[in-house]
Amino acid sequence: MPLLPSFFTVQVAFAPLPPPFMFALRQIEVECSIERASIFRLHFDLSRTMLGDWDLLQFDIFRPLVPIRISVAFGLGLPQTLINGYVRDVEVKNSNQPGASTLDVVGLDATATLMNHIQQPMTWPNLPDSEVVRTIFAKYAILPFVLPTPPLRTMVDVTTTQRVPDIRYVKQLAERNAYELYVQPDPLAGMDVGHFHPPQTVMPPQGVLSVDLGIETNLLDFNVSNDTLRPTSVAKASIDPLTKAPIPAIAPTPIEPPMGLEPTLARIIPPPISRPGPSDAASPAEVQVRAQAEVNAASRSVRGSGEVDSLKYGRPVRPGLPVLIRGAGRQHSGLYYVTEVTHTISEDGYSQNFQASRNAVGLTGAEIFVDPLAAIA
Repeated sequence: MPLLPSFFTVQVAFAPLPPPFMFALRQIEVECSIERASIFRLHFDLSRTMLGDWDLLQFDIFRPLVPIRISVAFGLGLPQTLINGYVRDVEVKNSNQPGASTLDVVGLDATATLMNHIQQPMTWPNLPDSEVVRTIFAKYAILPFVLPTPPLRTMVDVTTTQRVPDIRYVKQLAERNAYELYVQPDPLAGMDVGHFHPPQTVMPPQGVLSVDLGIETNLLDFNVSNDTLRPTSVAKASIDPLTKAPIPAIAPTPIEPPMGLEPTLARIIPPPISRPGPSDAASPAEVQVRAQAEVNAASRSVRGSGEVDSLKYGRPVRPGLPVLIRGAGRQHSGLYYVTEVTHTISEDGYSQNFQASRNAVGLTGAEIFVDPLAAIA
């Protein structure tokens, strides 16, 4: 457990939030996700001045695309950045009831703001997809965590012209390589890191979450749902754009390591087979990669969600990394891949609600439910 209470910081245009806004700040919500843009919401209470105006609206600090950084800290630890966002929407709610008027500021990360702000044609001659993404991230001073992409196309094929905003183009590259694409700040340095890689399900667990385990409990609740008929094999075909010949692709099983004892697809007898329609893939390798990605995604049919006792856990849960969960029974305890975390900070405390998935059920026996960071949180 942390030695000291938690605290938070909000920076506007790289400066601390001014005192009048800090005193009026009622609640902070931060939704961090690897499946869509991360978002923050700042909720302020408004009060009348002697001249009848709203106090906070006298200072126009939340201008379009103003950068805002939100960080939290526990105990003696350093502040950890939750999000680097940019102002997108400002909403004022006027009410006749005393204390009911509010100012709500909404912002999103770079993928939904800076990278989606300007549409300019760009030619990428003879570059692999990973180098294109690395170059685009560099335009926005985003540190790249980019893994090399497989050689899906020939040198002639990759000489393309980009005609859409940067985020839409890199999403196309991520889709055809079956990669994840998201921007997340480094927790300590605070700099944005651009992620372009396969799902990191084999990374070491970021921590241990426990439900209904006495003094070890740091989960207020944990819910599991298993869409048992969602996992499927894939047998598909596409048309070669040059020869017009059919390009077959067969993906019988997921290639991601199972996160439990029994893979979800192996539980279905006989296993289902999906036959998606033709896609715009340019080579047999690309058809196969997309087919395999569909099987991998379908196999992650076990979904978990819960609320973390943040003061006991002692640090933020981060999406894009696995986490170990215990106390949910032998079938549903084990390794999960975190996909989304919602942080809520208010006078009542600090809560974290997370969503996670896994592609198997049961414990393998190799899980080590020891959290090395618990002692220093």
